Amino acid sequence: MKNILVTGGAGFIGSNFVHHMLAKHPDYRIIVYDKLTYAANLNNLADVSDDPRYAFVRGDICDPDKVAETIEKYDIDTIVNFAAESHVDRSIMNPDAFIQTDVYGTYVLLEAARKFGLERYHQISTDEVYGHIHGDHRSLETDNLAPRSPYAASKASADHLVNAYHITYNLPTTITRGA
Repeated sequence: MKNILVTGGAGFIGSNFVHHMLAKHPDYRIIVYDKLTYAANLNNLADVSDDPRYAFVRGDICDPDKVAETIEKYDIDTIVNFAAESHVDRSIMNPDAFIQTDVYGTYVLLEAARKFGLERYHQISTDEVYGHIHGDHRSLETDNLAPRSPYAASKASADHLVNAYHITYNLPTTITRGA
């Protein structure tokens, strides 16, 4: 059985990912790790709460001890990181929270993935890292990052960390930047 840690899994996008994975992969166990802040809602996961392949851990990705404890307890193979501060306007009012969660929290998860020798680390990013899109141009993964808000900059910084861990430590990583 594959054991996947889904950080931020009680949020809208993360919870839909959890539903999809449980429905399509009967040999996967999904452990949701979420701080339950403004963007999270456990009701999003109510219909899977009795599934024996699902577990919930309330925790902060900025807490390296709790992250390590969870990885050990559930024998995690893969981390999928949905956990993030979001919304451009919120980042303008309080950029500190974005740097802390999106950058430092990503670092904590990457360090844990490296130390425990996980099979994969997957970062959920955003198209905001590309900055302003001109006309009909669609962003390509090879485009330069040009963030225009603290939110976008925090996500771009996290993406750079993920790439650096792949290059430096040979950690298997992937990044998606959905719109």
